[in-house]
Parts: sequence; C-alpha cells; structure tokens
Amino acid sequence: MTIQLFLIMFTIGAAISTILTEALKKAVSQKFSSNLLALIVSLVVGLGGTSSYYYLMDIPFSGKNIVCMLLMTVSMWIGAMVGYDKIKQVIGQIKEQK
Repeated sequence: MTIQLFLIMFTIGAAISTILTEALKKAVSQKFSSNLLALIVSLVVGLGGTSSYYYLMDIPFSGKNIVCMLLMTVSMWIGAMVGYDKIKQVIGQIKEQK
C-alpha cells in the first residue's frame, strides 16, 4: 500500500467513522463510552474498508497487508476520537464566549 493510497483511504474512512460515531452516540444511551464506541466503529470501517479494497483490487492478504489494515484501523480510531471530541469542544467554547 502506498502512502498516497493510505492517506486517501484514511481521509474517507475517518470521515465515515466520525459521522457514524456521532450518529450512534445519539442513538445509544449516554452510559456508553464515546471513545469505546469510536473504537468499535473504527474497527468495522477500518478493517471492512481496507479488506474490501484488497478484495476488489485482487490484492492477496499477506502479513504486510494485514499490518496495514490494523494501522488503518488505529488511524481511523484516533481520527474519529480526536476529531469529533475536539470539534465538539471548540463549538462549546465558542458558545460560551457569546
């Protein structure tokens, strides 16, 4: 996997993961940890998206590709967790200023 492909897949996957995490946070009870929810969504999006790409492009599943799938999942988890929480925090701070 090239760096360019990794970044494209990360950008698309992180956006999908963030949107799904936000939607599920509103649907699930407040007792559920948002970071754990972001991890679960990122696992599904990261592993599912990367493995789907490998399957559609007829790329064999090797050790290196599996490591890339795991790195993609961790990257999406961090992107979804940091992105959503930080954006929410900034919006809250702007509302407090007004």
